Amino acid sequence: MDISLPAETTTISDATAGSDRLRLWNPRAATCWGLLLSPAFSAYIHMRNWQALGQEDKAAEARTWLRMVIGAIVVSCFLPTLGEMLGRDLEAPSSMGAALLLAWHIWGGRGQERYIAAITGGAYVRRPWSAKVFGALGVFMAIVCVSAAISLMITPN
Repeated sequence: MDISLPAETTTISDATAGSDRLRLWNPRAATCWGLLLSPAFSAYIHMRNWQALGQEDKAAEARTWLRMVIGAIVVSCFLPTLGEMLGRDLEAPSSMGAALLLAWHIWGGRGQERYIAAITGGAYVRRPWSAKVFGALGVFMAIVCVSAAISLMITPN
């Protein structure tokens, strides 16, 4: 992914364009949280950062990553049930999460880390993580509960 820096300036005052201080989540920390919460969390945080930076094209790319990762999670939740219905052993590879996170970091996340470092030099207001992390845990638990309920409904007794 090629991230082009602003041609005329790389200062925080011009990057914020009218706001007091640029408020962002640390993109590297977002990738690290993705190890625990899933690459979908990382893609979501990066999407929100791109929106705050006014980079809608990059936000759309992060949104695509978010959708792809959520799709992979949903498919992996239903593979065992589908396998049981077909009489086969179907499961997502255990390394799928790590592969998704690595792919996300290489082709999606690393560019934002470099871009933010270049335009801010680390001088931006860091947004707090607690609400987003607890929200992500709630979404994860909801996905597990819904997947389990659907699996119980469609699995023959």
